[in-house]
Amino acid sequence: MLAPSAPFREATALHVAGIGASAGGIEAMLPLLAGLPVTGRVAYVVAQHMAHNGHSDLVARLLGRESALPVQLASHGERLQADRVYVIPAGQDGAIQNGLINLQVPDANNLSTPSVSHLFASMGRSCKQRAIGIVLSGTGSDGTAGCRAIRAAGGLTMAQEPTEAKFDGMPTSAIEARVIDRVLTVEGMGGALAALFAPLSAPPKSVGVHSQIRLDTKLTVEVPAPVETPELRDLARLLRMVLEATGIDFSSYKEDTLMRRLNKRKATLGLASTDDYFAFIKRQPQELKTLQELFLVSVSSFFRDPISFKELERALSGLVADKPTGEPLRIWVPGCASGDECYTLAIIVTELLAQHRSSNALHITGTDLNPEALALAHAGVYRITAMRDMDAALRARYFVAHGQHFEVSQVLRDCVKFEQRDVLCAVPPEPLDLVSCRNLLIYMKSSLQDQLIKNFQQALRSQGLLFIGQSESLSFLGNALFAPIDHYHRLYRRRQ
Repeated sequence: MLAPSAPFREATALHVAGIGASAGGIEAMLPLLAGLPVTGRVAYVVAQHMAHNGHSDLVARLLGRESALPVQLASHGERLQADRVYVIPAGQDGAIQNGLINLQVPDANNLSTPSVSHLFASMGRSCKQRAIGIVLSGTGSDGTAGCRAIRAAGGLTMAQEPTEAKFDGMPTSAIEARVIDRVLTVEGMGGALAALFAPLSAPPKSVGVHSQIRLDTKLTVEVPAPVETPELRDLARLLRMVLEATGIDFSSYKEDTLMRRLNKRKATLGLASTDDYFAFIKRQPQELKTLQELFLVSVSSFFRDPISFKELERALSGLVADKPTGEPLRIWVPGCASGDECYTLAIIVTELLAQHRSSNALHITGTDLNPEALALAHAGVYRITAMRDMDAALRARYFVAHGQHFEVSQVLRDCVKFEQRDVLCAVPPEPLDLVSCRNLLIYMKSSLQDQLIKNFQQALRSQGLLFIGQSESLSFLGNALFAPIDHYHRLYRRRQ
């Protein structure tokens, strides 16, 4: 077994690092992937639990926006390359054999897919001591058996510090089974990997920790020091400038997410330091508007995660059936981006109203901070690529074709409105039946997430619905305010 502080000695062999996660995993992976070093010796394979028909390409794009290394969906029979991140698609399991990734139909015994233990076990068989298993946030125990296989083959295993994980089930299970060599914060994992693959003549790089608590000869917990760095001070100054220039406050967004986007922007401009960037802003003040747009998240499509929308449709059907005559249905979509989800919900509810022969009105409000995205939403014209998950009959019923573009019909426009609004500043004044806030929470600090969830709870009527993203999860407070209708598809009902 490798000692935790010893570099790998096979300088020419390709190592494979498997990253396994479930609920809260995307949130953990963003800073982990941002900190991965370029070594020329490691390929990374991600097994993130997803719904069978989950939007794999969207997950890959989301990770790729923050990753220091290229991210792509894995293809069957593809040969792994160093310094690349491969995401196993939804509805499949992945295995490593002879340097290739094989995609397989999931075993009926696997509770979740892609299976972390299935991937890790194959790495143990194929890669032996060149296998690295990394377990991140998630419920259940997937990954524990796989880590045992990697250790038995002479590889290395890591787990996210449970107190940091959004859901500590998976890392805690592996730690308590004593199959983990290192317990690390996600911020520390990149530095730990860099130290493993440092030149043999060079001392190991620091992983940026304040202290280590040794549990035995293999297992350590590394705790980050809460120190305000010059980079964070520069970021705070920059956020004040963005606020003054655009009126949008990013101070409650996660600093690591903002820093990754700032660093990518500096690299695009060819600027070596933050001082150079400040000088560039002085010459080009409109750069603050560009930066504000980069900080905002505006990725959307119609019926994204279609199985999750089927679960939502079932819940909405009951809501429509029970709605008193003359009382409108009210829906709010904060962070609506270009409006795809607002119109998706309009289609679903309009269909349900027709099925139930209901004359109740439908009012959907989409809000966002990005004026460019809202302009697209108001225009209501979309490329066919945004409709890949939409049934063709619905597309023909609710859109007018203009070549490769499709314009929303008047019946949808009549029930949807868009406003530029900060999600924290105000909520629609009338009691809501549904809040659909998907893939926004993961960019917020925990305290802001809790504030948003409280706002949603207060805005919803009794038994109102909350719909969040597949990669998001509710905190202890959120679970106290909302009861799960379908936890896997992130659909909840307001508690009394």
